[in-house]
Amino acid sequence: MQKITLIAVLIIISLASSSQEIKHIQGAKGRYSITGDVSEETAKQKALAEAKVDALKKAGVSENIRSYDMLFKSEIGSKFEEVFMSDKQSEIRGAVQDYTAQYSKGLDEFKNFYIEVTIDASVILYKTSPDPAFNVAINGIKQGYQNNEKLTFTVIPSIDCYINIFNIYEKEASLTYPNPYEKQQFLEGGKSYTFPLNPNIDYPLEKTSKEPEKNKLVFVFTKERIPYVKYHGEDQNTSFEEVSSWLFSISPDKRYSQFVSFVIY
Repeated sequence: MQKITLIAVLIIISLASSSQEIKHIQGAKGRYSITGDVSEETAKQKALAEAKVDALKKAGVSENIRSYDMLFKSEIGSKFEEVFMSDKQSEIRGAVQDYTAQYSKGLDEFKNFYIEVTIDASVILYKTSPDPAFNVAINGIKQGYQNNEKLTFTVIPSIDCYINIFNIYEKEASLTYPNPYEKQQFLEGGKSYTFPLNPNIDYPLEKTSKEPEKNKLVFVFTKERIPYVKYHGEDQNTSFEEVSSWLFSISPDKRYSQFVSFVIY
């Protein structure tokens, strides 16, 4: 899938100590067997997802644990839509902020090789809930586009905020707004903004194969300006794991996010 040359996603983070608690967890574990068509790399990723869930349990997060399992498995490359549904986000009461991992191999009782991972993690526990007055209307994005068609859309935030936009494609991601041609702009509540904000550029939609390609955008709006810095290169490449870790490190009352998908024919 070809990533969008320029695109917008809204994210802002506030790590105020008054609204969150951080616990340092040691020795959280996850294991996954290498069987059938499961590769060693896939087993490592899924074992890591289980270890993150274990870290959250050890930190005291016990409710709605299935939402966390869905979140971490989405980092492997599936179920993006479900993770960013508003009801799923409201169920998530903590996040793995960062971690170190050690991997090992073993043989289970069925003589299948497995990957086991042990992590030490910093876990954020939320003390707040989403602000019901903080929402954003995103208009103008169609379900389908022709190859090389230009993307344009409007956003209308309910309150003053900032925005970051990410393009999620396959197992990778990129920060598409702000970008070298569009600096991050303060958005006034109740006002409509048309993207691209810079009238001298376009957001061209391109695909690299003959088959229809699905694109996914994550819009993250925050009450405070918190730049996303974990990207590299001119295309501002990053990973979905980094994006989701950053997003869920923000206090729920300080952020609002939306997931939008469309197909390029």
